[in-house]
Amino acid sequence: MARRLAPVLMVQGATSGAGKSLLVTALARWFARRGVRTAPFKAQNMSNHARVAAGGEMGSAQYLQALAAGATPEVRMNPVLLKPEAETRSQVVVLGRHDPALSRTPWNERKPRLWPVVRESLRALREEYELVLAEGAGSPAEVNLRAGDLVNMAVAREAGAAVLLVADIDRGGAFAHLWGTWSLLAVEERALVRGFVLNKFRGDAALLAPAPEQLERWTGVPTLGVLPYLRHRLPDEDAPLLGTAAGGAGPRVAIVAYPYASNLDEFWPLVELARVELVREPAALAEAELVILPGSKHTAASAEWLASSGMARALRDYAASGRPLLGVCGGLQLLGRAVHDPEGVEGAARGLGLLELETTMDPGKTVRRSRGRFAELEGYWAALSGLEAWGYEIHHGNSRAGGGTREVMAGGRAFARGNVLGVYLHGLFEDPAVQRALFGRAAAGLEREFDRLADALEEHLDMERIEQMAFSVGEPGKHAGPVAPPDPPRIPRLVLYLGGARAGKSAAALARARALGGEAVSFVATASPGDEEMAARAAAHRAERPAAWETIEEPRDAAAALGRAKHDVVVLDCLTLLVSNLLLAGGEAAVREGVEALLAAWRESGRTLVVVSNEVGMGIVPENALARRYRDLLGWANRTVAAAADEVRLVVAGRELPLG
Repeated sequence: MARRLAPVLMVQGATSGAGKSLLVTALARWFARRGVRTAPFKAQNMSNHARVAAGGEMGSAQYLQALAAGATPEVRMNPVLLKPEAETRSQVVVLGRHDPALSRTPWNERKPRLWPVVRESLRALREEYELVLAEGAGSPAEVNLRAGDLVNMAVAREAGAAVLLVADIDRGGAFAHLWGTWSLLAVEERALVRGFVLNKFRGDAALLAPAPEQLERWTGVPTLGVLPYLRHRLPDEDAPLLGTAAGGAGPRVAIVAYPYASNLDEFWPLVELARVELVREPAALAEAELVILPGSKHTAASAEWLASSGMARALRDYAASGRPLLGVCGGLQLLGRAVHDPEGVEGAARGLGLLELETTMDPGKTVRRSRGRFAELEGYWAALSGLEAWGYEIHHGNSRAGGGTREVMAGGRAFARGNVLGVYLHGLFEDPAVQRALFGRAAAGLEREFDRLADALEEHLDMERIEQMAFSVGEPGKHAGPVAPPDPPRIPRLVLYLGGARAGKSAAALARARALGGEAVSFVATASPGDEEMAARAAAHRAERPAAWETIEEPRDAAAALGRAKHDVVVLDCLTLLVSNLLLAGGEAAVREGVEALLAAWRESGRTLVVVSNEVGMGIVPENALARRYRDLLGWANRTVAAAADEVRLVVAGRELPLG
């Protein structure tokens, strides 16, 4: 009997940068804490940030996700890695190894050769683990890329995955992104989307209503939670934490961000241990206490940029001042005199000449976990003398030392002259022994951050429902035929809230007005306090409204009040008192004229009007003629406004019921 394959829970994004990688990392730790043997998977990743794992090199994000899951990172978790070398060219890494032939193959011709590798890697993981957490890339709705898709819905369809679609609400337009992405999917693909997640939210999630509920009505897909903007100290392939040196403690560290800089994620501990920033201007080196040249996917292009930007001269001046300078991998090669490339791997380059090194590029690629012991070092780097360091190597080419430059780690792994040090080992600052030697303390490990992310999921997402989705037996229902997406939602221009006394209709109307207008709302109050109790009620209602809202007190001429309102969203609270005031001031004719004038002013204004009124026709018959006349006129006013309204909602005991 064939072994049952593990289910696949997939995270796709409505846009790039929506937070897919972070959400998968958090999910990996959450399921691991529940004892589920979990593996991450991303069919194809595009990044110059890679780690060495079992089988070769893989994307840093999937490496990190495996650690969060408590799994051993391996290349099947990221079977295809694209490492950009130019605007229109990438090195293709397949199952951890550079494939020169595929790297020369046009993008639209690669899928037939790569898809079998992707499918087999996914199947193997599903056979060995209890759950696979798959990550998409960019957006699944890029219709121009559908034919060559290897990573989004192609994977979801292959696995019958339950898909979570995540949107970055911080950039704005999140509901449009979710709606548009869902609408552009094929019918069978929509059936796989089982939940929406709003990510990077700053503020009060209650203000999002009624959008999540409306989105579910239009798509049938629930919003399973709203994640706040989670600031973390995890390695990140986009290095967002390295943007500024403001605040913090420790030495000021400048990382030179030349084109195709790679493996910036390895510097994550510096965010805690130092004041670190990415720099692109020569002047930024003036206050630096340590400068780092990171890895580079294209050393020749980076060397050209250093020369043309003026950074090369600034780096030579910096080194001449005696301050410490470190080059990592491609950065080491840039510190030397020259890079030779007889085989045409990347191109020859002239280096900075700060180390007497000659580097020769080789089509063969060194990819390995590595360790070595530093020889005696000078100046700032003396603290590393005799220390054994662990790391990993991913590079073309080898370097030879001459002149006053010494090889300070066996096997050509490191070279030094004075305060200038070059290493082929990535991950040097991730080694706690190196951290303590250079900064006097070690950075907090990754485990605490993994758990903090999992705790955030527990607090802000419906994890019980997500877990049920992940392990649900059978596939989601499929539509019998093509289904046209529903029409886009229409913003209501007139909404009437009805209800009994203290039913919650005013609160519902205020929430709706805030959803439509935010802080830009005008409130027309028709109450005319005649005694202390009524004045106290009015004051209590005023306290419930946002302070930024405009308040217009107008007991009878609601049409004029609407004309004076500053904002495009207006609340009238309430029609009940407006009818009473008009009846007492001018009789039935005044009531009919006043209500008709209000509707005419609304139609002319183009504003959105939210009206609150009492439903008084369901009680006992009043005992006097005036009360009966008032009841009948209010019933007429409610019907008249309701006939013009886009929505009428009855509020009973705080619960809203839509009326036809």
